[in-house]
Amino acid sequence: MAGRAVSIRHLERDDFAVVVAIDERITGHLRHDYWRDRFETAESLRPPWASLVAEMDGRVVGFLLGWSSGWEFGIRGAVGWIDVIGVDPPYRGRGVGRALVDAFSTSAKELRDIENIFTLVDPGDAQIREFFAHLDFTPGKMLHLERRGAR
Repeated sequence: MAGRAVSIRHLERDDFAVVVAIDERITGHLRHDYWRDRFETAESLRPPWASLVAEMDGRVVGFLLGWSSGWEFGIRGAVGWIDVIGVDPPYRGRGVGRALVDAFSTSAKELRDIENIFTLVDPGDAQIREFFAHLDFTPGKMLHLERRGAR
């Protein structure tokens, strides 16, 4: 089974139900509204190369939604951002996540001349930190800041 190829393609509207189902298996929460908003944003605001799904064994087994930006907050030049990535649990460890990140990175380079890819992770989530570290992501120079509540 490990030798089967992962195929990457652009996210389509018809992928909605399977992405929601994969997300529910990962998070334990059914989030139709969240994903409806994400699909609408992917269709209208994000570059098409930045919203991807992975197929294996004839079915969608993972997804990645990202975007690109440049020159905000002192960032020099254009960068790619990975917003959300998910791999169906039975398909983890089979190269699906790597294939999604590699396809995103390749498209960013070829279509926008983007060299650097950013993402944010919860420092308490060892699994996602290790996943990105395995793909050569390292802590960047930016500092995450937040403000809680209205004043």
